[in-house]
Amino acid sequence: MCGRYTLTNPDPVKLRQRFLVADSSAEFEPRFNVAPTDAVPAVRQDEAGERELGRLRWGLVPGRWAEKRSGRPLINARAESLSTQPAFAESFRERRCLIPADGFYEWKQTDQGKVPYWIGLEDGGLFAFAGVWASIPARPSGDSDELLHSCAIVTGEPNELIAPIHDRMPVILPPEFEAAWLDSDAGEHDLLQLLRPLPAELMVAREVSDLVNDVRNDDARLVEPREAAQLF
Repeated sequence: MCGRYTLTNPDPVKLRQRFLVADSSAEFEPRFNVAPTDAVPAVRQDEAGERELGRLRWGLVPGRWAEKRSGRPLINARAESLSTQPAFAESFRERRCLIPADGFYEWKQTDQGKVPYWIGLEDGGLFAFAGVWASIPARPSGDSDELLHSCAIVTGEPNELIAPIHDRMPVILPPEFEAAWLDSDAGEHDLLQLLRPLPAELMVAREVSDLVNDVRNDDARLVEPREAAQLF
């Protein structure tokens, strides 16, 4: 799964250039501990085929039936059942997005408890999670034009780097796959073929401190190696 991630340098110029967004007034704060229900940057494609950079709430609400259900937010969508699971199938077919990030956290179960790891690209660059999104009236009565825009991150099988840490990982799309994921004319079979683990040799992982466990912590200490962070 993916329950926390980072976007530590959300420079709007870099985001526009990296994700081929023509124009955007959106600005974002550096984040070292993005958590469910946060408003997160996302890239969507409009009806004219242009990319838009905006905010979506992390935790998919595909309909009022889902909002009323108890339990955790729908923050992750399993790649294996994306096309058939009722909560995600329509969004998968019609509303896909890119969720910019530069790292994510996973927790490894050990005899001493769960140990967090920060995982990113070997070159330290930006990347995109495969995402799906939904839009419904923000009020149950539907008497307002205000909409709730929400999203989930697609997860799949881990690569060789992640497997010793966790049995799943978020789907990170190689840059050459991003346009196909957003393509409104793409077929279901072709889309599912994009949802594969990013090669392990492109990624790095390091053990970090337990500070990430508290969503109130959101600073650079969280991505430091565990030993360095514990000196503060």
